[in-house]
Order: sequence, then structure tokens, then C-alpha cells
Amino acid sequence: MIGYAKSVKDNVQPCTREQLHSAIDSPRVEEVCRVISEALQKHQQGEMTKEEFEALKSRMKKELPILTLHATFQNGRRKNEEAIPSGLSMYDLDHIPNPLERWESIAPRIAELGIVLAHITPSGEGLRLAFRMPQGMNLAEAQAWMAQQLGDTQYDSCVKDYARCSFVVPRAYILYVDENSLFAPSPALSFRAEQSEAKNLENIHADD
Repeated sequence: MIGYAKSVKDNVQPCTREQLHSAIDSPRVEEVCRVISEALQKHQQGEMTKEEFEALKSRMKKELPILTLHATFQNGRRKNEEAIPSGLSMYDLDHIPNPLERWESIAPRIAELGIVLAHITPSGEGLRLAFRMPQGMNLAEAQAWMAQQLGDTQYDSCVKDYARCSFVVPRAYILYVDENSLFAPSPALSFRAEQSEAKNLENIHADD
């Protein structure tokens, strides 16, 4: 299970399908990403400095809702110690000239790589993947594994934090989504439920 918040400043709650669809179809989300895209073009054409573009991008992204793909949180606060891991990991390919073209080279390996979500980032310069972590790996190990699978010698290793968020993008930016996997119960919650059920059975047999 993944988390959702209206902004980086708000508490996180378990994300529903309805919230996800409402967010990616939001006119405001589309407008924010359009402004960033136009600013990127101005930067590329020499009409805006890199510093000006980065400042605008940072300011505008704060208006976007967020997803926490790595975890939900016990008290809604994005703190690692309160994380309930989703079993998913994020992988970012940043500052690539053609994110769509890069995705087309990855797409045939969706099942092999366990990808459940792929989208162009709000900047228009990157590709974000969410994938099921190989069994026994932590976030950092899973991201290093994905880098090896994709042949990347450099990647954004800053996403190994459970509290890391992903800004929501418009539907047109989403290249692939497997909602059944994205909204599957968190492994930690499933494990707790199994423990609770086993305990209940023990109590029932004890009463017999």
C-alpha cells in the first residue's frame, strides 16, 4: 500500500484508487506541470538561466500532491521510524534527453523487473520507476540492483529513504501503471494480519 498527501506539508494517508485518479486528472496538476515544461523550453533556448529554472521548478512542485511509494506511515508523518513499507522501491533516471525513448527500451522488461509504475517526472527531464523489491533486499540494495539491470553507472541514490515522496504528474505523463500491484496490501501489514489470525486460532483452540 502506498501513501498520498495533498502536498509535501500535509500528513500522509493510505492512497486509494479514487485519490490517485482524481490527482492525475486534476486541472491544477496539469497546469503546474505545463508551467514547468514551458520554463524548461525557455531554459533550453537560453531565455532562462539554470538557476532561474531550478527555482521555478522547486517552487511549482510544492503545489503538487505527493505519493509515498516506499511506505505508508503509522501517524501520517513522513518519518522513517513510523514507516510501514510497501514492498516497492523508486528508481530515478534524471536529466535524460528523451525520457519516452528511454522508457521504450525498458518497457519490454516490465515483468522481469517488477515495474508497477513508470512516469515522466514533473521537470520533463527524468523518468521515475516504481518496482517490487527483490526478496531480501532493502531500499538501497534494490535500487543498486535496478541500476545494474539497466546498465546505469550513475543514478539518484537519494531515494533510499522511506519518507521520500514522488510528486504527482498528469495522466499524460504516466507511461505504465499496474494498479493491482500498486494498491496491494503492504507486506508488513499482511505479516501482522497473519500473526493476528494465528494468535486468534491459538486462543480458540485453547478454549476448546
